[in-house]
Amino acid sequence: MRAFNVLLNGKKLCLAGVHETGVLSTMVVWTKRDGNEKLFMEVGGLAQEENRKWIKQRHLRVGDEIRIKIVQAKSVDKPIEITRTDPVERLKDAKRYVRVMAKELGWKIQTRPPRSAP
Repeated sequence: MRAFNVLLNGKKLCLAGVHETGVLSTMVVWTKRDGNEKLFMEVGGLAQEENRKWIKQRHLRVGDEIRIKIVQAKSVDKPIEITRTDPVERLKDAKRYVRVMAKELGWKIQTRPPRSAP
């Protein structure tokens, strides 16, 4: 499988991968709001209706060096967190998102009653 070998300042943090199909991502995030500054990284993925995390908000400092090497691996490190995606909750989230975006765009959502059987 394709995998990410993630190092911070020359030290291995994780070898992450999601086998045959899925999504694998690494994010480096900097934010500053209301005087609060955050600098962190995350490594996660999605496969088989599971969200997986190998690194969750690992704090970083100016000068840190992150290296991500894309490798072919037979096995990867066990994620620190696995959460199942609930299809019912996912549908609720999608509907909520559509309502919020429709409102933001000034659209009106119209629903049709189900068609009755002949």
